[in-house]
Amino acid sequence: MPDSQNNIQSALEKFELMEKEGRVEFFDLSTFEDIIEHYFVNFNINKALKACEVANSVYPFSSTIKVLQARILAFSGDYSNAFAAINEAAQIAPTDFNVLFHKGSLHSIVGEVEKAISSFETALPYAENPADIYYNIGITLQSINEFEKAVEAFKKSIESDMSHENTIYELVDCCVQLNQTEELHNFLQQFVDKDPYNTDAWYNLGIYFSQIKEYNDALKAFEYAILIDDTFESAHMQTGHCHMNLKEYAEAFRAYLEALQNTEEPTAELYCHLGASAELMKDYNVGIRYFKKAIEVDENYDEAWFGIGENHRLLGNYLEATHYLSKAVKLNKFYDEYWFSLALAETALGNLSSGIEAFEETCRINPHRSKAWIEWSMVYYNENETEEAINVLKRALDHLEGNHSIHYRLAGYYMLFGKLKDAYKHIEVALKLNYDAHTELVDFIPNNTVKKILESAILSFKKK
Repeated sequence: MPDSQNNIQSALEKFELMEKEGRVEFFDLSTFEDIIEHYFVNFNINKALKACEVANSVYPFSSTIKVLQARILAFSGDYSNAFAAINEAAQIAPTDFNVLFHKGSLHSIVGEVEKAISSFETALPYAENPADIYYNIGITLQSINEFEKAVEAFKKSIESDMSHENTIYELVDCCVQLNQTEELHNFLQQFVDKDPYNTDAWYNLGIYFSQIKEYNDALKAFEYAILIDDTFESAHMQTGHCHMNLKEYAEAFRAYLEALQNTEEPTAELYCHLGASAELMKDYNVGIRYFKKAIEVDENYDEAWFGIGENHRLLGNYLEATHYLSKAVKLNKFYDEYWFSLALAETALGNLSSGIEAFEETCRINPHRSKAWIEWSMVYYNENETEEAINVLKRALDHLEGNHSIHYRLAGYYMLFGKLKDAYKHIEVALKLNYDAHTELVDFIPNNTVKKILESAILSFKKK
């Protein structure tokens, strides 16, 4: 364990013992800051605020502690006390950049736009990197749909520091809103023309093309950035994203490998990109390997647990799949994709009750996922409970009245249930919604009875 980690761990143990024994012990200011930051980044808000309270009693004239306190209070939604803390900090250090910057951020959070911009502008002369200030001014203006003013702020941010990566995304978004993408192209192109060997200029141009879905042009820009600096990790990563969007999965995998080779600390996100591109090449075992590496980096990265489970499911390893997918839904219970995959794995194992519960949750989170409703109904159909299958899809129609697949499948169930009049009604609706998709019904029940009913419905439909 590095010395810095040993030091913070020792300080935390000392602080918690002090709290337990109800006494106050001396820490230097930087150690208090480390203790507070540790609790804050680990979402231990009560302990972070308690540490602020103790630090304030020892260092009553520290603006840094009060800024930290304001940030934590704002994070917890206590804006009144957050403003009280930041105002105390401003009395101690009225020209301190961090005080002015966080005061502006706090005003921005509560929608006090003019006060936010005033604080940010006051902070400008004291900023080491003005790009941060202009970026936050832009974000504040963007939040009230002042897109033209936001564009000017974001442009100043890029002019101050072309490597300020967040700015380019917001700038493109605003220009799309204003239908000014061509003007933005010209703005970004001038940096390339002025300095053709500037990697950030090419990178920003690539992000612009990528954001407007011109992926081939984006690839050319990222290629130039990499030619200038072949260790440019972000450019390799974005190259991978472009290839993924173009469904060029082998090229995406290679680009992500280049990104991996050019980073000192691989992230769980990067490993998941490698896993996902391998999965889309149907190389599921390789996908599993990279998703597992993501978990080694961050054991709570739900996307990685899902990736392992999904690849096991696609390999037919349903028991292993349910283990990993169950972990994914525990980490993120609001993502319907995780529940849907778990439902498919559980039903494939024959765990119908668990599968139905997972389908229910899938459709509750995303009631417009037609495939989930159909797969759910199939659980009952496969158990010869056609009436229950019909009931599931009737519920689906509350959300998907205009979905042709639901109507075609309902028509099939009604045929099997002997209710030809109801079947005919849904066939007519489905034909109006998507005539060419009538093969879905033939594929579901490929027999002459279906064909005759379909032919009759199609003939009637054409006459209308």
